[in-house]
Amino acid sequence: MSKSPQVDGLLFSALFNERGVLASLVVSQVVAIVLAFAPNVEDDIWLRLGIISLFLHLIVLVSTSSLYFCRFFLQKRTQTFQLSLFFVFFLLSTCIFSILFSHFAFDIDDTNSLIYFILRNCIIVALLTALFVQFLLIYFEKEQQTKALARAELDALQARIRPHFLYNSLNTAAELTHHDATAAEQAILALAALSQAAMRSGQSVPLEDEITLSKQYVALEAWRFGNRLKLDWHIPNELPALNIPCLTLQPLIENAVCHGVEPSETGAVIKVELHVTSGYLTIIVTNPIAVATTNTRPSNGMALENIRQRLNIYYKGKAQLTIANKNGVFRVKVVIPKHIESQL
Repeated sequence: MSKSPQVDGLLFSALFNERGVLASLVVSQVVAIVLAFAPNVEDDIWLRLGIISLFLHLIVLVSTSSLYFCRFFLQKRTQTFQLSLFFVFFLLSTCIFSILFSHFAFDIDDTNSLIYFILRNCIIVALLTALFVQFLLIYFEKEQQTKALARAELDALQARIRPHFLYNSLNTAAELTHHDATAAEQAILALAALSQAAMRSGQSVPLEDEITLSKQYVALEAWRFGNRLKLDWHIPNELPALNIPCLTLQPLIENAVCHGVEPSETGAVIKVELHVTSGYLTIIVTNPIAVATTNTRPSNGMALENIRQRLNIYYKGKAQLTIANKNGVFRVKVVIPKHIESQL
C-alpha cells in the first residue's frame, strides 16, 4: 500500500454517491436482520430488528457524513491516515450511540454491563468495517486502473489533433513580416498559444479561456482568408465559472472554416452560439456547405468523431455531440454537463 499523498486519492469516494449510500444502508440492514434473528433471543424479534436497524443506520450515516465533510482534507493525506480516520469515525460513532441506546432502548444501567455492551458493539463494527475496507480498496484500485486506461485513450485521441492551419499560418506570418511587423508578431503569438493548447492533453481550462483561444484562431485565419471569413458570435454577456476540456470549441470552428470557408470562393459566415442552463452548456456551430465539399464529408466526420470520443471519455458518457446537414447548412451541437463527479 502506498504511503505517499495522492491527488484525488480518496479511498472511499464511492461512498459519497447515490449508489454508495444505498449500498451502505442495504448492508447495514442485512447485518441488522442477521443480528435480530440470531438464536436464543427472547425479546420481540420485530422490535429488536427495528432498534438494531436504527442503531446501525445512525452509525453508518453519521460516520459517512463526517468523512464526507472531511473529504478535501483527507484526499491530500496518505492512505494509511485515511484508513485510520475511517476506523476512528466508525468506532467513535459506535461508542456514542451505544451509550445513548443503552439507556433508551436496552435499559442498561450497570457500569460493567455498559462497558461490555460498548466493547461488543465496537468489535462487531470493527470487523464489519475491516471487511468493508477490503471492498473499498478493491474498488479504488479498479477505479484507478480504469482512469489510467481512459487517460491513455484520451492522450491517444488528443495526439491525433494536429491543427491543419499550421503550415499556412507560418507562411502567413512570414509574408506579414514584409508588410506589417506588428501583425506578424500577433500572428506568431496566436500560433504559439494554439500550439501550447494542443499539448494540453485532456486538461480543463476556463470557458472564457477557450473562447479567447478560439478568437485567436479566427484572427489568425482572418489574415489568410480576409473578408471571406466572418464569424457571428452569440455569447452570453456573463460567462459562468465553468471549466471545459481544452480544445473543445476551437476544433469545431476550425472544422467549419475548413469545410465552409476554405473551399468557397465567396467565403461564408460561421455562426457560434453558447447557451447556458442550470445544468448544461450547449455549443452550436453552423456553417454553409460549399459545393466543392460535398464529397469530402467523411474526413469531416472523422474529425468530429474524434471530438465526440474525447468528450465521451472526459464526461463519462454524459456529453453529447450531434450533427445535422440540412438545406446546405452544416450544424454541430455539443451539450456538456456543468458538473461532473471527477475528472481524469
